[in-house]
Amino acid sequence: MIRKNKSLILSLVIAAILNLIHINIFNADLTPDFILLTLIFWFFKNPNAVSISLFWFVGLVTDILIGDLLGQYALTYASCYFMAQYFINKIMLNNKYQQLLYIFFIFLSAQVIMLIINVMHDLHYPGLSYYLQSITAVLIWHICTQFNFFKLDR
Repeated sequence: MIRKNKSLILSLVIAAILNLIHINIFNADLTPDFILLTLIFWFFKNPNAVSISLFWFVGLVTDILIGDLLGQYALTYASCYFMAQYFINKIMLNNKYQQLLYIFFIFLSAQVIMLIINVMHDLHYPGLSYYLQSITAVLIWHICTQFNFFKLDR
């Protein structure tokens, strides 16, 4: 149990560092939320190791580190936890290409939640290129699932 928690914490630290990197192509930010990607992965890999409180806490820490509205990432991550909880049986029973559709839906809904929060606080609408981050997250998920460690078989 301690080893799994160490690898969870290490992967979250690496994801937080990766979140600082922004990939801009044609003035579109293609960087997915690596922290959410890591949390969702660990939820599907070992559902007993993560909980709603971990999603919420990591979201609050992300809010503090990034400097956005306090609670924005916490609300988004907690909502994604509930969606992942709802889809866990469907994701685990389907093949890897059908899993990508559910992962895309989770990340797209996370972006919509963030967009609603930002628009409610009078921040600008980023345009349709904003949603490319969900496609990038699905591509990264697909590439990672090619390796043995990242397989979601139960």
